[in-house]
Amino acid sequence: MLACFAVVFSAGQLVNDKMRLVNAADAAAYSAATWEARSLNFQSYMNRAIVANEVALAQLVSLRSWSRYVATATANSARVAQFIPYLAGPARTLAQGWRSIDTTLQSTLPGMEAGISSWNVDVLANAQAVAHQQAPIVAADLVNEVARRNEPRAQVTSATRLLEARNGAQWLNQFTDRYRRGGGDLRRFSTLLMDSRDGFTRSRRAQLQIAPGVLEIARRGGTDLIAEQSWRGVDTLSAHLNLLLASVETPIGWGAAEQMRAPVSQRGQHGGSLSRNPAASRRALNALRPSRAYRGLPEIRDIITPSRRDERTLRYAVALSMPSRSIQTVDRLLMPAGIQAPDGTSHTLAANLAGNAIHALGTAEVYFRRPQPRADGRQEYPSLFNPYWHVRLVDVSRQERSLVAPTHGLALDPFAVVP
Repeated sequence: MLACFAVVFSAGQLVNDKMRLVNAADAAAYSAATWEARSLNFQSYMNRAIVANEVALAQLVSLRSWSRYVATATANSARVAQFIPYLAGPARTLAQGWRSIDTTLQSTLPGMEAGISSWNVDVLANAQAVAHQQAPIVAADLVNEVARRNEPRAQVTSATRLLEARNGAQWLNQFTDRYRRGGGDLRRFSTLLMDSRDGFTRSRRAQLQIAPGVLEIARRGGTDLIAEQSWRGVDTLSAHLNLLLASVETPIGWGAAEQMRAPVSQRGQHGGSLSRNPAASRRALNALRPSRAYRGLPEIRDIITPSRRDERTLRYAVALSMPSRSIQTVDRLLMPAGIQAPDGTSHTLAANLAGNAIHALGTAEVYFRRPQPRADGRQEYPSLFNPYWHVRLVDVSRQERSLVAPTHGLALDPFAVVP
């Protein structure tokens, strides 16, 4: 009866401590994965801030291009109006006034553009890089802290370090990547920036039909990102006389502005200015004096192979152990020498534990999900542009069990011995 009582009591202690250790492992895995999810969300916010700032920079370039176009258009109008009574004075005043405004904009806005570009490259992109690098370090530290707070007897073993190395390798090399200039996936970012432009930046156009089919005035303009190295805006206004076999273009106003990192040979669409008003566009580009303070398109971080259309998850597994000497079983409390049999032999009541400890595994998963479905009904796939990364506890996989089992001298199929 005494032996039965001892076995029941010891089994209860082992089960209770086993549950406490499993809970500690789950809490540690969930906390570490939560930090990784928050790091992904932080990087998403950095990407969104970079997009907003790049669009703001494009707006400033657009304003400079449009201002220069207005300055040339008013100056040309003043030259024509000087021969028209009652219009010469107002036209000259308007041209002089706008010339002063344009001079102010051309001297002040490039400095603001340079500050925005430097902020994107030196602050936001670097903050994103730091968040990526420190995430596995903080997550591993959280494992130790949370495990100790939940169960002071829990120990971090070689199995824990092995899983931390795997967790860190997955985070650093297998989930996200930093895309460099000239790469295919960074071109997707360029397309995103072009799609994010407001209406004024994207296309500044108007059409005036004076004599339908014969005489019309075409206004064209737009600001484009050129080869990841330059924001360039072009604005033109031309009169088109459509003859029987040809069309004659008379430039009225033109202007261009550019914030660049390095010279580029490519040309943009600029709201159709180059195709509709080619003569005025040539004048605008010939008079262009680019500002060279742009730092280039920031090299952002995003999901590896973002063009893939599938779910992306990131697992974080934690292994903990509790040595048998810290478990208050009967053999430790009352019978350290065991039970003496009638034949004089002594039999220990200590549990036969693998590695002289009980072990626990906990796994959490970082996943991407919108808080609400999209209004258009389409599925949104994981990316680092929306902060929709969450965490959940998941079942321990066979691979994770098999990975840590040999470190405890366990069997290759540890389902019976490793929770």
